[in-house]
Amino acid sequence: MLRFTGPAKPAFSELRLHDLLNHSLRLVERQLGDKSIQLDRQYGASGDLLRGDDYQLEQAFVNLLLNAIEAMGPGGRLTVTTQTITPASRRRAASRSDEPARLHVTIQDDGIGIAPENISRLFGPFFSTKSGGTGLGLSITRRIIQEHGGAISVQSKLNQGAAFQILLPVLAEKTTSG
Repeated sequence: MLRFTGPAKPAFSELRLHDLLNHSLRLVERQLGDKSIQLDRQYGASGDLLRGDDYQLEQAFVNLLLNAIEAMGPGGRLTVTTQTITPASRRRAASRSDEPARLHVTIQDDGIGIAPENISRLFGPFFSTKSGGTGLGLSITRRIIQEHGGAISVQSKLNQGAAFQILLPVLAEKTTSG
């Protein structure tokens, strides 16, 4: 347990977000099949290159996917989407033109949702609504995302599901000139 809760030194390298998401989804295929959950992938991010620790990010994504699967009944729907958010596309906040683009990942389920009174405590350590849960999964997930320069948030309505949204910095694609 200490291995997962203590800060491990991430081994950063360049990786592809879509490959990482596909691998994470393969790891939960059995659970999806056991509940006949329909998977909808919508990979719209134009560039998915990022710098990160593939093992740690996989751990974060698998945790979010397993939570979503657990929140759904048989025949549910799990949607995983990606998109690139550029400074120009951020209309609400005044953004600098030198700000890097971000990868936006949404993991959305149509499960039981999260009670409004639990949203603010969701990412805190040792908070769990599951019997026998340690309350460490989402706090570890948040730490991993933050260590990668990202942010995580959630939106939910009871009996309508939850959507976890992750923002991660994107790396510019290298061009070869010759």
